[in-house]
Amino acid sequence: MSYAPLSLVTVEAYMDLPRKRAITFPAEIERQFEADTNANRCRRLTIGILVSAVLYNFFLIADWLLVPDALRLASWLHFAVVTPWMLIVAWAISRRPRPVVREFLAASVPVLIILQIDAGFAVTTSDSAAHYQYVVIPTILYTNVSLHRLAFRFARIVTAIILLCHTALVLSVSYLPGGVAAMILVQIAICAYITLVANFTMERDLRRAYLYALRDRLRHAEADAAARHDTLTGLANRHHLDEELQKLWAAPNHATSYASIVMLDVDHFKRLNDGYGHGAGDLCLKRIAAILIANLRGTDDCAIRYGGEEFLLLLPGLQLVDAMHVAERIRQAIEDAAIPNEGSSLGGVITASLGVAACHIGELSASELIDAADAALYAAKTKGRNQVWPPLASAEARTGQLLSRSPDNRG
Repeated sequence: MSYAPLSLVTVEAYMDLPRKRAITFPAEIERQFEADTNANRCRRLTIGILVSAVLYNFFLIADWLLVPDALRLASWLHFAVVTPWMLIVAWAISRRPRPVVREFLAASVPVLIILQIDAGFAVTTSDSAAHYQYVVIPTILYTNVSLHRLAFRFARIVTAIILLCHTALVLSVSYLPGGVAAMILVQIAICAYITLVANFTMERDLRRAYLYALRDRLRHAEADAAARHDTLTGLANRHHLDEELQKLWAAPNHATSYASIVMLDVDHFKRLNDGYGHGAGDLCLKRIAAILIANLRGTDDCAIRYGGEEFLLLLPGLQLVDAMHVAERIRQAIEDAAIPNEGSSLGGVITASLGVAACHIGELSASELIDAADAALYAAKTKGRNQVWPPLASAEARTGQLLSRSPDNRG
């Protein structure tokens, strides 16, 4: 499913809302957040889990020293269950799954670790068993603030599971005095609370920093777009044209590519401004811009407000005859729009003169092609206006010459 691009208005409207404790975004911003951060998040989780898989197995030292009677079970769970699962999770996350899948996979690791710890604690009869359960604290740290650091909504669920599982186990065994059991649970609960607060704070700060960075990025993009577009018509401007021409002429396959330029000038535009006012002139230019946009073939074509009442079409890959047909459709559409201009000698409506030029990109420079189209426009205006120049017959002859000189037809 495709979504509309995120707008600066949406981001700024959200940032203006009072939300002292919020760490969630609206759906539009959340999608952009995931798109921008998913790769880095997956990479960090993958590395964190792989490093943790090594560190986790050092926990066996605690089994050996504190609960030696549970060492065999702990070793089997370490090497046959938990460590392989950590490696599987690291591989799966490295494949960049959907965010909810990624976080569920990450959350499964500390849950499995605590189940392994509690399994050893449940079967041991060692006198040192009370000390063994302090390995729960590194697990909580790992979940909430360290290498693994789950997203807050998952961190609080996993932390709750750890507390519930371990509390149930501590209360069920008979060899722990009540005071010792209470002290253990209080320390683990305090650790859980402190690390959850830290997790929340880190995620909130991360998201706030992202919002400011996103706002700045959208502002820059908006300013850049404004610098490339004409404010009246919404068409691209000459700055954007220069960039498009530079890219087109620098393309690796330019030697076998064609490009066409259509130059358009509104006939008797000064008479329109003088007779109807500049507001009517502006409206006329907007309507012509809409006609140009309607006749573009796709994203490669570019419509430019070249200056005043002059427009330019850049048509990559189009030969002269095809560009002539595009120009004629535009000329006819402008005439059919019947924009009043009583000062015109061409039927009392707005018309346009158009000049067309085409070449192999390797044959002429971009400026030479524009000059050729401008010369054709001048010819169209001096020969009576409201026409496309050169005439179609001449265009067909010119195209034949270009084809005969193309690299594919050279002996």
